[in-house]
Amino acid sequence: MNRPTTDSTVTADQKNDLDPAWIEHQLEHAKWFSNSTGGSNCVEVAFLDHGLVATRDSLNPHHSPQLYSEDEWTAFIAGAKNGLFDRKAATAPQRQAAASQQL
Repeated sequence: MNRPTTDSTVTADQKNDLDPAWIEHQLEHAKWFSNSTGGSNCVEVAFLDHGLVATRDSLNPHHSPQLYSEDEWTAFIAGAKNGLFDRKAATAPQRQAAASQQL
């Protein structure tokens, strides 16, 4: 298992080969953010070292979070802003159009 080198950004391919102890240390010291509206449906986000982003369910913070590389997170946010993941509003053609805008 690997640890990121100094000043490097972890890629999508590299994140699955990271040392679990290094990841655990990162998560233990992470500052988690959420856009809480007072309800119970919150996703929390933490920005880790070397460009990694972690997400977790606020109701189950003890469960393993999902890790994303900086490029994966950027693509996800761009897709969300373009309506790619809108369940109610997006039809299949609209999702395809939004996805093509990502390229």
